[in-house]
Amino acid sequence: MSTLLLNSLLNQFHLHATIFHRSLVCDTWGTDTSGTGMASFHLISSGKAYLHTELYNGTLLTAGDMVIFPHDAPHIISFSPESSIASQHTSFIAYPIDTLAPANSTGLLCGYFDFAEDKSQPLIRQLPQTIVIKADEQQGALASLIQGLIDETQADYQGSEAIISRLTEVFFLALLRHLAKQQHQKLGFFNALQNPKMAKVLQAIHLNMAHNWSVNSMAETGGYSRASFASHFKQYFAISPMEYLQQLRLTYAFKQLAKGDSVLKVALDAGYQSDITFAKAYKRHFGFGPGATRAQVQTI
Repeated sequence: MSTLLLNSLLNQFHLHATIFHRSLVCDTWGTDTSGTGMASFHLISSGKAYLHTELYNGTLLTAGDMVIFPHDAPHIISFSPESSIASQHTSFIAYPIDTLAPANSTGLLCGYFDFAEDKSQPLIRQLPQTIVIKADEQQGALASLIQGLIDETQADYQGSEAIISRLTEVFFLALLRHLAKQQHQKLGFFNALQNPKMAKVLQAIHLNMAHNWSVNSMAETGGYSRASFASHFKQYFAISPMEYLQQLRLTYAFKQLAKGDSVLKVALDAGYQSDITFAKAYKRHFGFGPGATRAQVQTI
């Protein structure tokens, strides 16, 4: 796997975590945070709960288990293992997390991930609808970060909300690295990095996206024939190499415009021959022009 490329992706990734719930819940309770269009997560800090989704029907969650919904998939986290009962109880009465916990209580930490412009990044788009991280499967940094989240959740220190948000952001980056290391992982992006020839192509275009790339030049970089490269690439990413390159360039462009760079500079740095060509591609992709991005930043 290309360690250099993975490190570069994680370093450039924009992510913000917002905590919207931290409490104890008791008796009959449930929560469904889907429908916002945002990625959400739930950490069981104490007690137990049951997960209900299309693929997970009444899956037991215990202290230290975390569930992530990268694409806002419908779900219910509930006191009941029965879907019919869980669907009838999607609200709860919350108690402060630092109160004496009743025997039947469950500690919940819930929040949202905002991927901003990176939500169209192929790596994020390929994440499964539901990611379950069981406590007994956690190792290394992943385990330490989740334990840190639990410790901060159960404490009542000043500034704990900000610390929890930052820990959650770092946790997600560690999760991506964890998924990349799993040999059985079926995500096309990680499988592509396991292929030395494809990894060489990906590293080349990520580190030099302004180059005048074509399908032929990409294929030559990896030692493929044109037809073989195009076929393998689409198997990994479900889009063509040039579509991938355009997504990469436009995501980069959004970030640079948000920093205040001029439209012309961003266009050239991203590999476009003119600001007019760039502006048309940008508006098709985001639904608004590059000038609107710069104007929004300047008003903040």
